[in-house]
Amino acid sequence: MKNVFNAIAGLALLTVLNSSCSKTICVYKTGSLKASKASNSSSFVKLKNGRTVYYNKLEIVKGVFTAPHLLANESIKIKPSEIEAYQIEDHYAVSQKYIMNGHKSAVAVDALPGFAKRVVKGKLNVYCKKYFNGRFATDEFFLQSENDSRIYAYTPELFKQMIEDNEAASSYYQKETVGVEPSKKITTTAEMYNQAVYMTRN
Repeated sequence: MKNVFNAIAGLALLTVLNSSCSKTICVYKTGSLKASKASNSSSFVKLKNGRTVYYNKLEIVKGVFTAPHLLANESIKIKPSEIEAYQIEDHYAVSQKYIMNGHKSAVAVDALPGFAKRVVKGKLNVYCKKYFNGRFATDEFFLQSENDSRIYAYTPELFKQMIEDNEAASSYYQKETVGVEPSKKITTTAEMYNQAVYMTRN
């Protein structure tokens, strides 16, 4: 009788675990915001307690009468205040609380409010965040080295320092380009820099 009871208990536990795994693919410890190491094919959140939780499906929910939040597996609500970063397929964003400087924002356009979205990935990561400048929402850019968890607000001086070891990217950034938006020049320069690094490594 005892063996039968143990078998039933084991089967119940297995059922619970399988049910849980259908919602959460994997949970592991992490202590870094080095976004360049994140997988482009995964959807996950990085919780404030140090865990990273992967989901089968993750989406941003916004609406007139709905506070912006993440919805995991169509049923799990995740508030922006509960996480430090998240990724939805190739959309990776990090909370402004982990950015060294820059404007604070509650604008939700391309990402959750208060989060900066990564727009260029590589040895040099570039993030973009919307903030309200008193008249309208505008873009603010941030920079991160591949081997550094710290993220800094973009300045021309800092950007020049970060790309100075690449002559082509540095030259393109510093030359006058008529008709090119400043934001486009930043991302194009960073992509040139990262592409050159990739070709050198291979």
